[in-house]
Amino acid sequence: MNDVKYRHEYKYYINIGDYYILRSRLKHIMELDKHAGEDGQYSIRSIYFDDLKDSALFEKISGVNHRRKYRIRFYNKDTSSIRLEKKIKDKGLTAKFKTLITKEQCLKILHGDIEWMSFSKDKLLNELYIKMKSELYRPKTIVDYVREAYTYPIGNVRVTFDNSIFTLGYQSVFCRFLSKRCRNCY
Repeated sequence: MNDVKYRHEYKYYINIGDYYILRSRLKHIMELDKHAGEDGQYSIRSIYFDDLKDSALFEKISGVNHRRKYRIRFYNKDTSSIRLEKKIKDKGLTAKFKTLITKEQCLKILHGDIEWMSFSKDKLLNELYIKMKSELYRPKTIVDYVREAYTYPIGNVRVTFDNSIFTLGYQSVFCRFLSKRCRNCY
């Protein structure tokens, strides 16, 4: 985690008409993301951590200049490759740190069995452990969506369109985060 690579990240809400126009133009100059399926898209499911006062959420809404968030994330409903991530925003720049965790480790974290994290050699696991112990960070919100992403190698440009966005408070589906049918279980 010593070699921090920051990038610019801009997010915009667009209507469906603008999406189709932009998408048709980008297809001629950019390549589809290598992780995309045959339809050009892939799914993302994350669970975000926050403290009892939802400080990370309110910092984001308020546009706080320096903030960080922790999440567990996997793609295309594939729980064989689960990541713990920390995303930092600082003065308009973004950096992301990630480490792979097993499904068993993920379930332990989600169920509050975290003492093992204090002995881990992984710095990110140690950081989340400290947040969970000292600031009472807990899994708070599940976010599930579909992404269509385009890349352009010059300047490391990436354009993503996120759609079918679905959110749910974590407590209402405590054991369903890793379920392939997460959206169908409530």
